[in-house]
Amino acid sequence: MRFATSRFLVLAWVRLATATILENGQERPDPYPGQAGEVSIDETWRGYDADAAEISYKGRWDSDYTSWWSVPGVKFGFTGDKLALSFGEKTSENVLVAYRVGGLDWEFSNVTKSTYQFVKPGSSALDDTGYADVKTFELRVQIGGVSVASDARLVKAAEFDKTVEIIGDSLASGQYATYEGLASWGFNFAAGLGNVEYTITAFPGVCLVDKQCYGGTARGMTYQWSRTSDAGPRANAAYGDNPESWSFTAHRAADLVIINLGTNDGADKNKIPSDSYYQSYVEMVDEVHRVWPNAQVVLMSLWGVFVKSGSTWVQQPVYVSEVQRVYQHFEKDGYVHYFDTKGILQHNDISPRGHPTDIGHLKVASHLMQWTKIRLGWEFGATGPEVQHDTAYWNNQDSYKRSIFSGSSHLSPRHPGYLLQSFWENGIS
Repeated sequence: MRFATSRFLVLAWVRLATATILENGQERPDPYPGQAGEVSIDETWRGYDADAAEISYKGRWDSDYTSWWSVPGVKFGFTGDKLALSFGEKTSENVLVAYRVGGLDWEFSNVTKSTYQFVKPGSSALDDTGYADVKTFELRVQIGGVSVASDARLVKAAEFDKTVEIIGDSLASGQYATYEGLASWGFNFAAGLGNVEYTITAFPGVCLVDKQCYGGTARGMTYQWSRTSDAGPRANAAYGDNPESWSFTAHRAADLVIINLGTNDGADKNKIPSDSYYQSYVEMVDEVHRVWPNAQVVLMSLWGVFVKSGSTWVQQPVYVSEVQRVYQHFEKDGYVHYFDTKGILQHNDISPRGHPTDIGHLKVASHLMQWTKIRLGWEFGATGPEVQHDTAYWNNQDSYKRSIFSGSSHLSPRHPGYLLQSFWENGIS
């Protein structure tokens, strides 16, 4: 049994492998539920190589089945009660991967070059399913091969009719969000629609204009977007000045393209002149329209930063007139739209690192979803699959106020009533 080897290049999640997830300064208990165990493949397994027709690849992948950009992954159906995935020679040490069965909760596991079992007999994900029933498995990272029980099989997963492409930088790829790419507004928007295929071609630090920004990004998006790989240092080390071209004709055309670029161009370190930014943006839209002539293109305004003014905070967006000029340039053609983000975010929706918090990402995604429904007539199709991971907070304690004020409850520090209870029990009012 042969497994195709494949290289793993940096994803947005890589930094999380050894990180601590904090919620308002408090460490999150069990931040990575779902660790998979290593397993040896023997005659009780049936193996599939990485190029198996049953495996659907999501996002951009190169010819060696190396995954790139934000939240790439695989999706397929399987029968039986066990499932294992192998990871190739160049898999990063202890990289964090996200996976789920069907529309259940995302789980996370650190993996290295080896084979790991993600589904085993007795798994809760198999409740109410028979051995021969087809379950859907999705994993947002790259693989070397897939194994199921020897008398089970893989099945090609059905695809949705529409496709969304998001082009952006660290804001769209979820840098510094709790689960980075899986907590980004780009993912929340596309996955939140529930009935579309999607690719998030976004990378932290990249500029729209074709120049090196922040040291780690080799080229700007007007160049890099037509390439299989991202603009990061590992991709540059792998490909140098000759990255693989992305074959647009070999993949499904996008029906909707969302562009959110320019925050890095306008940063103090780069300060791209207004005219250069405008001309590059027009070039970007022209190229998108050339490869996908039937796609609707949405230009998102840039929310910028918030600065303190007196006793409040004031939003300072960037390249406002430039993005509007680009929209006006294409307005008569009918396929370009303008989505104004001003006022959606408040200062506390931005983290100390200058990126949206999880709630900030959700706010942007939710507004954009409603805009897409109202302006473009797209219907929401999510009927239960999880989108934003592990952000459910609620109180299910009976007589909530009475138990707190009687001093009879002992709440977790994560409970919304914990601070109030602490004040009461310590005589603070």
